Amino acid sequence: MATIKDIAKKAGVSASVVSRALNNKYGVNEKTRAKIIQIAREMEYYPNVLARSLVTRKTETIGVVIADISEPFYSQIIKGMYTVADRVGYTLLFSNSYESLEKTNVLHKMVDSERVDGLVIIGSNIRETDFILNLLKERIPFVLIERNLEDPAVNCIWVENKEGAYQATNYLIKKGHTRIAHISGTQDIQVAIDRLAGYKEALADAKIPFNPEFVRTGYFLHEGGYRAAKELLQMTPRPTAIFAGNDTMAYGALQAISEFGLAIPDEIAVIGFDDLEFSGLTNPPLTTIRQPRFEMGKKAISILLRLLPGEEEASGVKAVFPTQLVVRRSV
Repeated sequence: MATIKDIAKKAGVSASVVSRALNNKYGVNEKTRAKIIQIAREMEYYPNVLARSLVTRKTETIGVVIADISEPFYSQIIKGMYTVADRVGYTLLFSNSYESLEKTNVLHKMVDSERVDGLVIIGSNIRETDFILNLLKERIPFVLIERNLEDPAVNCIWVENKEGAYQATNYLIKKGHTRIAHISGTQDIQVAIDRLAGYKEALADAKIPFNPEFVRTGYFLHEGGYRAAKELLQMTPRPTAIFAGNDTMAYGALQAISEFGLAIPDEIAVIGFDDLEFSGLTNPPLTTIRQPRFEMGKKAISILLRLLPGEEEASGVKAVFPTQLVVRRSV
């Protein structure tokens, strides 16, 4: 494989001139730069990123740790992150945490091997707060998405989950529903806790008694939403409306309701949370709560890039985004 010295010998210049030309640095006239680039192409030269990182101590790579990378919710967040990272020449390296950073030890696998310059952590378990705060002590740059830690030094991005859940439940109440069920996410995840709280608060404000039997856990999965809905539909009296804690579980609920032969929304209403790409294509189209996933992804990388030079920050960034009710035909 060709090296910078090989290119320099063929071009009749020093290795430092070749390096400046290939990295678009000052001090090389355009004619020489064009000649060097042409020779590099002919010799099939590829930059040694590892060698460059040993000099700069930067890998130009950001680690992204996701609770479950197969979940379609994350697609727009990832797209938003790419938009910013690609513009400044950074690469994203993805890994699953399976909702447990400690058990998978995925953070230290990335950081200790010096494979990444910083981290974006999405959907972390609330029981692992001390583990996350330890990253501060180790001076590892990181941003959390879907968490709001009170520590002022931690960078956090989240949406108004409680308010969004309140809005979803209140919309069902305004449509005349009083037997409203909730399919919840895993209660070790902050967004699930906040959405359950918003659901309860909306019921309380409307003087509707909270029925714990109307709350089932779907683990944010299609299969979980399907099973939870089947359980709810077998109750007597059964709910007249279901608020699912995310759209993926709502899809499962729609499937279960269809199998029971019930008409949506005439016999039972369904509302989700997220506004995924397919939510307008379900039968009927799903009413849901939209959150700005693309903007959240952009914001995360923008914050992290400010941390990577290693400058001390007075305090972390706390960025909260609003939600929006999207009315379709499932309610």
